[in-house]
Amino acid sequence: MSSVVGPQASLWSCFRIQTRVIGALTLREMGTRFGRDNLGYVWLFLEPMMLGGVIGALHLASGHSMPGGLNPFVFWVVGYIPFYLFRGIVNRAPVGIAGNQSLLYHRHVTILDIMLSRHLLEFAAVGIALMAYLVLFGAVLGDWPREPGLIVLGMLLMLGLAQGLAFLIAAGSVYTELFERVTHLAVYLCMPLTGAFFMVFWLPSDLQAAALLIPTVHCFEMVRYGLYGTLVPTTFDIAYVLASIVVLNLLGMAAIRKARRHLVV
Repeated sequence: MSSVVGPQASLWSCFRIQTRVIGALTLREMGTRFGRDNLGYVWLFLEPMMLGGVIGALHLASGHSMPGGLNPFVFWVVGYIPFYLFRGIVNRAPVGIAGNQSLLYHRHVTILDIMLSRHLLEFAAVGIALMAYLVLFGAVLGDWPREPGLIVLGMLLMLGLAQGLAFLIAAGSVYTELFERVTHLAVYLCMPLTGAFFMVFWLPSDLQAAALLIPTVHCFEMVRYGLYGTLVPTTFDIAYVLASIVVLNLLGMAAIRKARRHLVV
């Protein structure tokens, strides 16, 4: 973080510096959240695995069949873990700036660096958990993903949506504590609408169009297409999700830039 960038520094040099900054911030966030020992770091991906497994096991034990003959445990696990990514990024957004404000004293550290490092850590944790389950499903049940690339793309788009929303919430939290008080509640209230626990083809035709207005629904449909292929009908529009990500992130970055002026470092 002590590198000096001169006026003639190349774009590549600036990129390398910010990459090192984000890497250092990510390691710091890991130590803060999970401790300094190896067992602490296990919780990085063990927590989403355990929560997803419990959700899947409860629905499997209920004995209810799934439309399309889907395995309930697989369906609910693959639904909950991407939602865990969205929930984790958005729920931690209100304290993202306040909890790391002192780091802005360093000239190369920006609010975006702080937020990005937290989001990348969340994505890595959830990605490892999801990959472990997909390997388990393939090895034990024979349910290998049909299109693994679409699962990765769906998760990346979910990251982009959550990040844009987190930027807006973090910026708003600079002005008021209201965001910290209502964000957790709002995320849980919106959970049934995200697409985590239903598929579009289950819905009546008039509700399908309404559901597809929600960008996260497309991400879940994409992940499920990557898992099931053409075994069940899926509906998603990548261009629509990308447009939503661009809008949310541009608005979020503009809000953060404005909020930065109100911070005293």
